[in-house]
Amino acid sequence: MRLKTYCAGSMAEAMQLVRRDMGRDAIIVATHQEAPGREVQVTAALEADDHDDGLLAGWATEAAGGDDAVENARASKDAGPGSALQRDLGYHGVPAALAERLSRLAVSYATADPVMALAGALDEVFDFSPFGDRPPTRPVMLVGPPGAGKTIAAAKLMMRARRAGRPFAAMTADTRRAGGVEQLQAFTEILGAELAAVDNAGALAAAVGTADAGEVYIDTAGANPYDDEELETLRALVRAGRAEPFLVLPAGGDAMEAADIARAFASVGARRLIATRLDMTRRFGNLLAAATAGRLSFAAVGISPFVADGLAAINPVSLARLILPKAEPSKRPLAQGVGQ
Repeated sequence: MRLKTYCAGSMAEAMQLVRRDMGRDAIIVATHQEAPGREVQVTAALEADDHDDGLLAGWATEAAGGDDAVENARASKDAGPGSALQRDLGYHGVPAALAERLSRLAVSYATADPVMALAGALDEVFDFSPFGDRPPTRPVMLVGPPGAGKTIAAAKLMMRARRAGRPFAAMTADTRRAGGVEQLQAFTEILGAELAAVDNAGALAAAVGTADAGEVYIDTAGANPYDDEELETLRALVRAGRAEPFLVLPAGGDAMEAADIARAFASVGARRLIATRLDMTRRFGNLLAAATAGRLSFAAVGISPFVADGLAAINPVSLARLILPKAEPSKRPLAQGVGQ
């Protein structure tokens, strides 16, 4: 991936430099401004070569809002840019206060490119902390409600390590659910790794302490976010494994419910979000609501049920392209296709 940093007097000027030099496929990796009125720095990337980084390319073109969203966008072509974007965010079920904030920030970017304007707003409101090329320094623990896709996410992370040629240790605390151990074991056997099954915090501490691999991935049983006892059991596992818990949450569903779930798992230490099942929904407002309520950083997304497809990297531009519906730029005051 080619990275380049641009400096300018304003965000709009920096965005224009990015577009002029790197084209429409440029991805904004980071933005920085020491203080209001000071120079703006924008780091952009192009031509993702990493398997995970390139997963959203192409797929996102077909994933953007359904026919209703396109019709709503066309119907709003005479409305102000903020109104148009709020319609798009409303389609996704983004809470009203958050939608208004994002719209206001997007309009403040003096750019004719709606994707870049929304990306700038998303970059201001949310944090993005992908896995990157370096191995995690702490054991990674997948946590979340039942059925969120934790086991598949764990397997995809193990596959990522294997592709990079890095050894890893595989563990699961999902020992009570029927087939919980067997499901992950089927994947670890394919990867040529042993799976350690632990049924309590003490056993997990011992397993992590004796792991001879630099990377450790821990699957857990689905926890009821409204059950204090289950959350406390999860906290004990996090402490015992000295792990970094990642909340695994499927896209789609009610935004307010997702916000409550995110708060619950943030209370056990989750600071980063892995969103799953993007291929099974066209509305992503619950992910924005969850990240806001739980103060979670976006780490990765799953766009396929197949382990070999891995997890896709997510950043402000690719998220903006998922949110905005498909339409010709000439017909859109502040909404555009999401194809990369």
